Amino acid sequence: MHGINNVPVSKIASLSSVSRPGIYVEFNNEDTLKSEVLKKYIDEGAEQVHENYNNYKKYPNHLLNHIDSLINDGNENISDNPTYNSIVRPKKAIGCLLLRSILLKFTLGPISQKVINDFELYRIKQFKKYIINAQNDGVINKNLDPYFYAKYLHSIFGLIQIMRLNKTPITEIKNVINTSLIPLFKEKNILNS
Repeated sequence: MHGINNVPVSKIASLSSVSRPGIYVEFNNEDTLKSEVLKKYIDEGAEQVHENYNNYKKYPNHLLNHIDSLINDGNENISDNPTYNSIVRPKKAIGCLLLRSILLKFTLGPISQKVINDFELYRIKQFKKYIINAQNDGVINKNLDPYFYAKYLHSIFGLIQIMRLNKTPITEIKNVINTSLIPLFKEKNILNS
């Protein structure tokens, strides 16, 4: 809800009924604690969403559902994984904790940065698979470099998160994202306004 850098250890200790020294005994330092939070978020949430990029035939609209999920704080079509679907999302959370952490990764310690860097490489690989499959299906322009546009999509997700945090109206976000997707998709208006 607040982002990984905005929750003091004393608040975590209070919420978990553990002493601050107890947290440091378990996690050694704040960087290790944050990296474990990121790993858990990736394992239980982000990986569940990104694994659907492996199966384009079953989930041909996964990219658009994923974008919609970030814009609208959820989409019932984003994952059919029971673990992911059982996650209770904080009501005041804006966007994605992982994307917020990616945007601020250089303010994190080296252990947390490595977790994020590894995930970013994985995400780009998943986007690349999706693009290649969508090109083969005639949905995405065949003359585009899949790796470049996978990195481009990764940047678009960051842009959505920034716009959400800046309280940009959803219709404006959708217009910006539709415009940014023009080089990729053959259709011009991808997201419903």
